[in-house]
Amino acid sequence: MRRDLLERATLPQVRRAQASARRTNGRAWARSASTARRGARMLGGMLDSAYLRDALVSSDPDLARLRQAGRATLAAMAATAVLDRIAHAIGQPTSVGLVGIAMAMMGSVVVNDPAPRDQRITTALVPVTASLSLVAGALVSSIPWLQAAVLFGIVFVAVLVRRFGPRGTALGMILFMSYFFSIFFHATLAQVPILIAGVFIASALAYLVRFRLLREQPQESVRRHVDALRRTIAMALFRLAPVARDGRITERRLHAMRRVLGDLNELSLAIEEQCERIGPSSLLPGATASELRARVFELELALEGLASAVQHLAPLEAMAPPVRAAVADALLAARAAVRTGDANTEERAAKALEAMSVHACAVHAAHPLARLRGQLEDLLGAARWTFHPSPRAQRAEAPPPPAPPLPRPEPLRGPGAPPRPREWPLRLPVQATLAVVLALIAGRAASGPRAYWAVIAAFTVFTRATTLEATIVRAWHRVIGTIAGVIVGLFVAHAVQGHLYVELALVFACMFSAWYTLQISLAWMVASMTTLVAVLYSLLGRFSPELLYLRVVETFIGAGIGACVGTFVFPAHTRDTVRTLMADALCMLGDYIDQSIVQRASSRPGLLDAARGLDRKLREVRGEVRGIAGGLPLRPSRDIARIYQAFSAVFFYARPLVAAEWLSSAETDEGRLCATGRRLAANARAIAGELEGQSTGDVAPAGPYIETVRRALTPAEAERRGAGSPSAILYWLEHLDDALLVLDRVVRETGLAPAVREGTAPAEPRSSESDA
Repeated sequence: MRRDLLERATLPQVRRAQASARRTNGRAWARSASTARRGARMLGGMLDSAYLRDALVSSDPDLARLRQAGRATLAAMAATAVLDRIAHAIGQPTSVGLVGIAMAMMGSVVVNDPAPRDQRITTALVPVTASLSLVAGALVSSIPWLQAAVLFGIVFVAVLVRRFGPRGTALGMILFMSYFFSIFFHATLAQVPILIAGVFIASALAYLVRFRLLREQPQESVRRHVDALRRTIAMALFRLAPVARDGRITERRLHAMRRVLGDLNELSLAIEEQCERIGPSSLLPGATASELRARVFELELALEGLASAVQHLAPLEAMAPPVRAAVADALLAARAAVRTGDANTEERAAKALEAMSVHACAVHAAHPLARLRGQLEDLLGAARWTFHPSPRAQRAEAPPPPAPPLPRPEPLRGPGAPPRPREWPLRLPVQATLAVVLALIAGRAASGPRAYWAVIAAFTVFTRATTLEATIVRAWHRVIGTIAGVIVGLFVAHAVQGHLYVELALVFACMFSAWYTLQISLAWMVASMTTLVAVLYSLLGRFSPELLYLRVVETFIGAGIGACVGTFVFPAHTRDTVRTLMADALCMLGDYIDQSIVQRASSRPGLLDAARGLDRKLREVRGEVRGIAGGLPLRPSRDIARIYQAFSAVFFYARPLVAAEWLSSAETDEGRLCATGRRLAANARAIAGELEGQSTGDVAPAGPYIETVRRALTPAEAERRGAGSPSAILYWLEHLDDALLVLDRVVRETGLAPAVREGTAPAEPRSSESDA
């Protein structure tokens, strides 16, 4: 039929059809070429060697994961060498030293006290706790029902003592694991002296490795954190350059920038905590702890302002390609200057900034391009001081006296508000004990001798998990990691079977991998440990594929029972925890807005303390959200992630108010500014009250108040530029207002807030000065 149509077509029709086909093919080739160019740019970004190095360094800023894995592996290797010789000398099999080797490994990683003195005390208590547990296990080894009863009691105590902080958590884990090993290796009373001696020797070796060979150095840790901060900023600038060049803001790019800014905030808080721990001593040449703390905060504000400026500049259609290219070049030059900090790269960054300034000078001060130029100048200036402080400049400018820390505000409560649910201290111990009881029964039904694999799976599901969703995620990771480890272990164990030194090397390599990846993902840690078990069985001559298959079954039983117990027995939801933390944070935000805008009496160090208090609360919420990431894609997890994005945006726009020097000397009518601040603070408290289940007023836009302040600016104020200028502060206030309105809408749409009780009276504001 097509041939008949062609035969009947006239020559002009044929030519028009051929031209149309050429145009269609040309557009298709153009689209393909454009897609190929975008793919090449994306691949080039992923393969950028400097970016990969920065990502690697920033992933473990102070080498904490490397140090933890190195301590565990070195302690286990030393304990293996020493205990193997002792076992041969007294005529005992090497297996009697496995308990000591395990304690050396565990004692190196479970001790997480903040102060070095507390770490030494906890490490010294490890062999004592392990010895008591070993004696208990040996005493009841011949009575199965009593052995199980003691196990249940130890599980209850091990989880209960977590309430006493890092020391209780560490000793509780040692108590459980040592009893587990005594059951697993069938320890008898005759072996107890040898086992206890091995535990003390191994613990002494772990102590030596931790506090002599691989000890922590606080000042060096601060320097590494500052270096990681520099590299994280360079990564952010590298991410922003393509956005400025092509003007496209995709969801993937937004997610990447949110993650980089979150990592930057984590690094800033880590530096501040290190500064508080060390004290006012000099950490960098010419910079004391208080000065470094203030400069790091300025650097964080500068990058956040720059990211916001690029985000608002990208969609502008009036931006010509040469202007976009100049902005991208300036961002990449600033990246090189921040990364290296040498004179040549700083000079090239200055030239690129000057080339971009040619275009910026042609627009008014409120234009996004002019604001981007100011933010980039602030970033380069803050980076130059933070990474290369000048002692002479420091002597010329004495730091302000530190302000006393602001008191933590109490949650907003009203006379008719529903009472906040109190955490039952026995909830987790009861859940973990019940899960272990059921796992032991089900595990024995599946395989009597290996039932304790189900027990340890059920116990570890409740480790570092305090909510239902976090428990399910850990159970999921436990199962997935075990399956992956069995698959890898089958191939590896068959490949190295019979090669003693290769098997030993793989055992310690898997041990290192397990503890290095623990803070990244539980699944990776479990996969490495399962591979270690497979190679260890091969080393002991007891390897069989059926044994690994049984481990999968027992792990599935234990993890599944743990998840079911967390679901049906005294469940505590992540939504409730997140709601409580957000309500407290929004109350703190209301006080922060009062201090910075309404009262305008707090000093800059005082506002900095208040802003860091908000950051710590944001980190708590972020920790809860990340605790349920990587699990099953359930709707509650997606809702919480959506709420967190809106919540973090509020604090992103509130943090720059620290730099609002203009507010303390504004010529504008004070009443207009106070009205703006009161409206924003009332909105924050209203959302907090909504999260608490009480009515505290409506959330109303503050845009009219902000516009009134903008119209009342004097010509001198309108022309000012900089991070603390009127235009910059009003910009942040506008976006803070928008972010609060978005948060209120998201809270209502996701149903995070509980229903307001009838007759609930509005809560009185906690600060009477805000109504003055």
